[in-house]
Amino acid sequence: MSQERELKFRLDPTLHDAVRHHPVLLTLAEGPEVHSMQTWYFDTPAQALRQAGLALRVRHLADGQRILTLKSSPAQGLQLARGEWEFPIDADVPEISALQRLGHTPLATLDEPQVLASQLRAVLGTRVRRTMWLVTWQGTRLEVCLDEGQALGGNHTGAPSLPISELEIELVEGQWAHAFDLAWTLAQDLPLLISPVSKLQLAACAAGAATLQLPALAREFAPHPQGGQAVADALQLATAFIAIGADLLHQSASAETVHQMRLQLRRLRVLLRLLQTMGPKSQRAACRWLRDEWRWAGQLLGAVRDVDVCLEQARAHSEDESPSVSAACESLARRREARLAALLAYLRSARWGRVLLAQARWAECWSSGRIVDHDLSTDQLARRLLHFHREDLSLHPQRWTELLAIWESLAATPAEAPWAALHTLRLRAKQLRYTLEWLGPWVAAVLGDEGKTWLKLVGVLQTDLGAALDTLRLARWLDDAALDAAPSCPPAQRPSVDLAFDLARTGLKRALSAARQ
Repeated sequence: MSQERELKFRLDPTLHDAVRHHPVLLTLAEGPEVHSMQTWYFDTPAQALRQAGLALRVRHLADGQRILTLKSSPAQGLQLARGEWEFPIDADVPEISALQRLGHTPLATLDEPQVLASQLRAVLGTRVRRTMWLVTWQGTRLEVCLDEGQALGGNHTGAPSLPISELEIELVEGQWAHAFDLAWTLAQDLPLLISPVSKLQLAACAAGAATLQLPALAREFAPHPQGGQAVADALQLATAFIAIGADLLHQSASAETVHQMRLQLRRLRVLLRLLQTMGPKSQRAACRWLRDEWRWAGQLLGAVRDVDVCLEQARAHSEDESPSVSAACESLARRREARLAALLAYLRSARWGRVLLAQARWAECWSSGRIVDHDLSTDQLARRLLHFHREDLSLHPQRWTELLAIWESLAATPAEAPWAALHTLRLRAKQLRYTLEWLGPWVAAVLGDEGKTWLKLVGVLQTDLGAALDTLRLARWLDDAALDAAPSCPPAQRPSVDLAFDLARTGLKRALSAARQ
């Protein structure tokens, strides 16, 4: 099977000249070639190719050449490697003879060439101006393409369109790792944002036939003969999720997208913590660096998410038309706008692009066997990681008991309770839960019923303590809003603080009771 290996980056259109004048391309590349290309994607009325994960296109070049290409893509991940079959044709559409040449490809499983040829129609397209450089990097031949144009949601005049602005680095001959090296060098100067979204997907969005959506959370190792491949798959899935989430936040910064992005980053940091603790020693510095970078991204997302939760709670109480609640809602909306602006600026930055690229490259290293212990089976790797956390499980009830004793002693003064310690406990409960979920298929085999119980228990504790802390945060922000409205009249102690205190105490008691059973 022919295979295409390619890194695809989303690029701000204002940076096209910066790409053309980048020192690497000016000094190491052959002179650029510029091509205008019109491409049509073909499918059946029942969208058989799209549903099979296939893309069949005819590309028209300015010199009159027509190139037929079939691509097959994995269902998930960054789409770094795809099946590709390509050859010139004489017709404007895929004729029977051309389809017969694809008889050894996945296309042959759909129908006979005669039947398929009669059903195929041009449904989507692209119109692109491509600037292409051939670069020899450490002995490897790479094709760097700057694409600017439109993704067309139809094959008729006036079809809806979306802009295309991409930089692609494709392996021509040599070592795939060198494509990442070249991308990393360019990314020191340019915010290259890796993207799993293809031109065909963009055209489908323009047509209204599809929408950009978050994939499923990467939250569990898949069984695989090689543990390194399982790690690589998990890292790639998480990176694709985060990359698509960033695109969605630029389109419409919904509270749910912020929430899901933050969840994925937290789960990813837990996975990196596992690998840092029990993985190869040679990779611990990489784990630490990636965890620190994702922590920063998570903090920016968390700042927006905290406001979203309080806004939701405040709006739920807005029916009482209290001036303080209305003032709080207005204050929270302004606060969200400011925090969202900081988040979006980061998601457009070169720093964000570099950490995404580093994550993708590290996943490739696990997959390719360049990391020691990559050939451990996923079963062996999971058992090793779970064994490390056996002692951690037994320590949790002791921590809960100590905190509950403090809570009971402060029942008369809830505002003085150690809320920071409660927050830390909730984070640890989350970390333990996510650890057990990553290793879910092996929890019962290694920990027995105790593992399943713990998975349920820490989930409940996390929810209970989260409700308490969210209630407290809203109470404090209501106080801030009231103080801003009337600086000379400090607000009285609010019953919301008492409610938060009671919620925390109930959660701790429930966790301890379940753990003792």
